[in-house]
Amino acid sequence: MTERQEEQHAEGAQAPLDRDHWPVQPESVKVWEDAFHKLHLSLDGQEFVDVRARRAFPLSEKADYVSFLDDKDKEVALLARSHELDKESRRALEKALDRMYYVARIVRVHDIRETMGVAHWKVETDRGYASFEVVEQENIRKLPHDRLIIVDVDGNRFEVEDIEQLDVRSQALIRSET
Repeated sequence: MTERQEEQHAEGAQAPLDRDHWPVQPESVKVWEDAFHKLHLSLDGQEFVDVRARRAFPLSEKADYVSFLDDKDKEVALLARSHELDKESRRALEKALDRMYYVARIVRVHDIRETMGVAHWKVETDRGYASFEVVEQENIRKLPHDRLIIVDVDGNRFEVEDIEQLDVRSQALIRSET
């Protein structure tokens, strides 16, 4: 351990991992949640407490990489092939990611009205009725295959999986707003 790492360790800080072995492989990783719902990461015997898991590619989810961040938003590990984690670790990680990337899926749009630059949406989602406000047009992200990710003023995320799969009225309302 270097002198700086020893100082960090004495101060309670978690030492950074050797990035020569980046990304880390699932067989060297354990992930679990404690009684206070804090996520823990153990990597080759080194434990990180209260980490946050983030997908490297959150919108497409095509690449199976997960980044683990400490309380100062510093990456402590980049995990490859997270789907190959042991069963308990995979369950804890999926639970944390589900909380992080909670998205309600819009299945019908009842109304979109704009007042003084604020779009007021009234929709039906896979979780029931919702109404929300979108201030900036950039908070409506267009993705391939007529998919939309919408972030409201409170940071909640809504998804339209495919505009073409919605009823004609919903399609017309969305197209008038995007």
